[in-house]
Formats: sequence, structure tokens, C-alpha cells
Amino acid sequence: MGTRSTKPAVMPRDVAASFSKLEEEITCSVCLHELTDPVSIACGHTFCRACITAYWATAQPQGYLCPECRSTCPKDQLIPAYRLKHLVTKVQLVVKEEKAKLLDKGAPASAVPLVYTDPHGRLQLDESVIQSCFLDGEVAGYPLCLICVIGETRRGKSTLMNYILRALHSLKKGQPVSLGELNDPLTGFAWSRGTDSLTKGIWMWNRPFILERNGDKMAVFVLDTEGSLDIESDRETSIKLSALSMLLSSYLIFNVNASLKTTELDYLEMYLDIAELTGESCSLQYLQHLDLLLRDWQNPDNCGREAAQTYMEHETQRLRKNSTHRRVLLTLRSPSVGGFLLPHPGKQFLRSAQGSLADMDDDFRSHLGRYISDLVGGVWQHHKTDINGMQVTCAHVGRTLKEFVSTLQQQHYSFASPIEMFHSLENRKNIKNIIKRFQDFMNNQAPMTSSPFKILGVTPSKMRSIANAEATRLVGEYENLLKGDNRVEMTELTDEVTSLLTQEEEKFCSQYSKRFTKCAVGIGCAVGGGVLSLAGGIVGAAVAGTVLAAEAAVLLGSTTAAVVAGAVSGSVTLGAIGTGVGAGVGGVIGHKVNKREHVTDQEANRDSSEDTKQLVNEQ
Repeated sequence: MGTRSTKPAVMPRDVAASFSKLEEEITCSVCLHELTDPVSIACGHTFCRACITAYWATAQPQGYLCPECRSTCPKDQLIPAYRLKHLVTKVQLVVKEEKAKLLDKGAPASAVPLVYTDPHGRLQLDESVIQSCFLDGEVAGYPLCLICVIGETRRGKSTLMNYILRALHSLKKGQPVSLGELNDPLTGFAWSRGTDSLTKGIWMWNRPFILERNGDKMAVFVLDTEGSLDIESDRETSIKLSALSMLLSSYLIFNVNASLKTTELDYLEMYLDIAELTGESCSLQYLQHLDLLLRDWQNPDNCGREAAQTYMEHETQRLRKNSTHRRVLLTLRSPSVGGFLLPHPGKQFLRSAQGSLADMDDDFRSHLGRYISDLVGGVWQHHKTDINGMQVTCAHVGRTLKEFVSTLQQQHYSFASPIEMFHSLENRKNIKNIIKRFQDFMNNQAPMTSSPFKILGVTPSKMRSIANAEATRLVGEYENLLKGDNRVEMTELTDEVTSLLTQEEEKFCSQYSKRFTKCAVGIGCAVGGGVLSLAGGIVGAAVAGTVLAAEAAVLLGSTTAAVVAGAVSGSVTLGAIGTGVGAGVGGVIGHKVNKREHVTDQEANRDSSEDTKQLVNEQ
């Protein structure tokens, strides 16, 4: 692979961003496809009717939650979005036409930098590549196989990947696996003779190979990692890139020259450590399959998989005498690890500017073909899976990658070892878990399906006390969950959790205060404005009034219950209920709340007075 100093264009960033935003508006967050028969729910978010119905098929203890904002919503309030339905059709046509134009204008398949280092050495993620390769269109829902090659620079990785591309091209067309014609020049990932170093990062072929078998489809990606083996000069970048390689691989090829030397063993030991920790943090299966590919094997008459198995057994015996590489020893004995020995390609190939099959020695060409045929022919056995062994989709991997890189980009995270990286990732993941638990707790305190009297049973000031107590408890719990020894970082993270919980508390309490006011005034209007009389005159009013009074007695106490009952009694006598009585009910509720809160403490009294004042103003 040759020097690459600039990033090839895949799609103008502003255009890609516009497409991304437009497609987000018409995408269902449940199925990740364009909306079909869109409906809106109470919180305002929109989903496919079939998706939200299936999502709510099983009753949840906290009520029916929105898949996006986690608000509790009535299950039976699905509002058809007719205009959006027509818009989806129009946007689909426009987006597809524009993307086709861009591809026709000169965006052929090529190797693009998915993750790269900027001039300051920080990792950057090209989100337009994530969008186009993992999240756009039908591919988002496909399971996937990720073939990732790691190893030292200038050891033939690019040559290997380019012939893998050829084999996948033939497989995609439904043809027998082929490495191409003998004299075809090598194209694909950039390559050339020389020793120039490359920009560190992960490069990816920007066209996934969509394979189909027995009606099932799968997307296959080919990736190259540069710089993950550079432990001595830049250990932190090496750790991050190794973690990303694990995240982006279900079939990992460790490309090694001649033999497993101490340097390679040290790197592999660190990689395996990172792989396990990263997999646990991201809930993805780590090290699904590892191939040790030894290049330039000294005995050209003894190459292939069987020879590699003999070599690995020999290495296992040697490593048993030394406890330094414990993980490598265990891994070499795992059924998820294989190997292959490749002979030298020949001097003519090294001097060639074409890289064609004809330039290779016969034995190298034969073994290379056998290795790639086995690899490509077995991709269906190497779907990317989660820690439970369940297949994941392109969209799942794309979103996980974006979140993972975002965490790695935090400037105050400095990873001198894999365990430090793991601690930071876990601490960040726990923040999200804590916030979600607070949201779920508060939603359970006042579900959207709660009756007005249940809402009036807990004043805004009381609800604020409940929210504050839960937030304080969760901050303490988060402090106990913190991992690592970096006290400065731990303090910053605790402050961040406190700030986020405070924001959530304010948001919930503000919404609850409005609900409380509406419920109080609504009951006043119901009693005082004649709603009860609509139930069937004097008799209907009396019956409904009895129900209201009974519920009020349980939730609000005898005083408010008496007011409700008195209002109903007046309706029986006068034949109608006036809004003035309803206002009285609201006023007495406010007075009752104010008196109760005053007994508690001065601050609660002040909050309760504000609640009552708000009720009066509403009326």
C-alpha cells in the first residue's frame, strides 16, 4: 500500500449532511427504514404503524414508552400522519435520484478513511462514510461480516485485501470465486513498493458487498488498520486503533512476517486484552475469528492451513514455558483461531509495478488462491454478533462506532493501558444508564395514564422533593460505580452526572407543574361547568359526583372530598352546576395544598403558595 496523504472524496460533506438530515426525518427509529403508514404518538414522535404496534405488543410496568424520548404515551392514541406519508414518497425519489447523480459524477468504489488521525494526532471519524456504508437504505437492516486486516506496515496487507475484493466481486455476481485474470493489474486499496509510512487509522472499501443465499442477504466489508502495531512510538493511538479493529471485525486477519516474534506476541497479547474489554463495554462478541497469516514462510514446500496448525502447536508448547503471553497461549488453543502459511511471492512480484497474478511465483499464487477461496467461501459463518451470540445489523455497528469514537475523542481521556480505556468507557456508559434510570423512575411517579386526582395527590413541590432525593441517590450510586484511579477525571464525571440529573429534574418538574395545574382547573370546571350534568341530568350528576367524591377522599383527604360532594349536592338542588362552584373547588384544593405544605417547612410553604397562585391565575 502506498503513501496516502489526502482523503479521497466520497460525497461532498454538505450534500451528505443534507441527505442525512432529510432521511432522518422520514426514517422510523424502530425498523431504521423509511416510514410506512406513519403515525404520531402523544409525545409527537412518528413511527411506522406496524413498528410501534409491535413495540408496544408487550405491556411494560412503567407504561407504554416512546422508543425515542422514553415518555409514557397512551397506547390507543395513534394519529395518522397523512401529509408525512406523501412527503416520504417524494423524498425517497429525490434522495435516490440525487445519490445516483453523485455516483455517476465520479464517486467510484474506493478505499476511504473511516477513522483517521488529524494533524494533532487525534482520532477523527468520517460520519459521511458511516452514513453511506452502514446507515443508508436497506443495508442498515442487513446482518454483516467485517473482514479486517491488521499488522505491520509494508507486509503485503494491501495486496491481500485487493485480491479479497476480487473474490468478493465474483461471489456477488454469483460466479465461482476468482482472483481475476493472470495479467490484470492490481487495483483497489492503494499500494506500491517502498517504505513510506501511512496515515494512522482505519481504511474501508466504501462499497459493501451485498451477498444473497437462500433468500437471505448479508453485507460484507473489507477494512485495513494502519498504526495499531505502533506500540513503541504511540501507545495510546495503538490502543485506540486496536479497540476499533475489534469493534469493526468479525473475521480478523493478523498479517505477520515469517514468524511470531516477541514483538508480534507482545502486540497480540495487548490486542487480546483490549478485545475482551472493548467487547464487554460495547456488548459485542470479541474475537469471533482470528487468522494468523504468516507471510514469506521459510519452507515453500510446507505451507497452507495444516502446516500452520503444526506451527501453532509448536508455538503453544513454547509459550507454556513462559507466562508472559498468557492470553496468546489460551487463544492459540481456541477453535475460533486458525492459521495459514504463505511462501514468498517471488522477486518478480516485488519488482512489479502491476502486482498481477502472472508476476507471482506459482506456489505463492496457488496458496494465495486457496486461502482467499476458503475465507470468502466461509463469510456466511462469520456474521457480527453481540455478547449473546445474536446477529447485529449494519445500523447497530454504525451507531456503536459513532458512540465509541465520540468517547475516545474526549480530550481528558488518556489511555496508557487497555484497562484505563476500559474504565473510561465503562464510566461513560454508566452515565447513560443512570440518566435513563432517573427518567424511568420519574415516569413511574406520574405516568401519562394517571387520573387527575392521582396527580393532585402529589403537589409540584412534593414531586420536586421526590425527584431531588432520587437524583441525589443516583449520584451517590454513580460514584460507587466509578472505575479507575484518576481522581480528577472521576470528579469531573461526577459533576457531569450531577449537572445532567439536575437538567432532567428541572425538565420533569416543569412539565409536572403544568399537569398539576391543568388537572386542578379541569376538575373544577368539570364540577362547576356542567360536565356532570351531561351524564344524564340530576341523577347522572349525583352518581358521577359520588364517584368523584370517593376518589377525592382517598387521594386528597376529606376536605376536598366534601367540596366536591357539596358541589354535586348543589347541582342536584339547582339542576345545574355553575363555573363559580368549580372555581371554588380549585381554590379549596389550592388552599388545602398550601396549608399542608406550610406545616412541613417554610420552603415547601413558599412553593405551595406559588402552586395555589398559579391555579387561581389559570381560573
